[in-house]
Amino acid sequence: MKTTAEKPRLRDLFITFFLISALTVGGGYAMIPVFADRIVKKKWMDEKEFYDLFAMGQAIPGPMALNTAVLAGSRLAGLPGAIVSFFGIMIPPFVTIILVSLVFVRISEFKFVQGFLKGSYGVVIGLVAAMIVKMLKTRKWSVLELIIAAVGAVALFLFMNYSLPIFIGTALLCYGVNRNGVNRT
Repeated sequence: MKTTAEKPRLRDLFITFFLISALTVGGGYAMIPVFADRIVKKKWMDEKEFYDLFAMGQAIPGPMALNTAVLAGSRLAGLPGAIVSFFGIMIPPFVTIILVSLVFVRISEFKFVQGFLKGSYGVVIGLVAAMIVKMLKTRKWSVLELIIAAVGAVALFLFMNYSLPIFIGTALLCYGVNRNGVNRT
């Protein structure tokens, strides 16, 4: 299904996801169009395959950008790809939160800081809208994917105290469906 026979190096996967995570303002929905752009331009997979993984990432409980990056890393380089993609996505916000918390109290009253934060909201809305339109054009759900997503969401709602086992179970189901391929309806 991949558009290239050559697998990306683990270092390249890590750097790609690290830079996207470090430089994208607005969270998961702002990151997804950037993920798609980078992965397609590098010819690691085609756009439809990426958005199929993104839809699967949404069916798994947890942060959607992280789920999508881990699924993409797994598809491109197996378990090591999933691991480096995970750390590539997680390290920048972890470090940023620590640094920002140390500095924010001192700079939060500055007008340029308030202006930056207000301006960021408009950009995020535009990125989310573009991603939704693109995904709706390219994504077809199989019946099995719909069932997995619905059962996972209902289970999380009904059994909130068991979110980790539900997350792991849903992830394993999605991995199995994604790995074995699903007939699109």
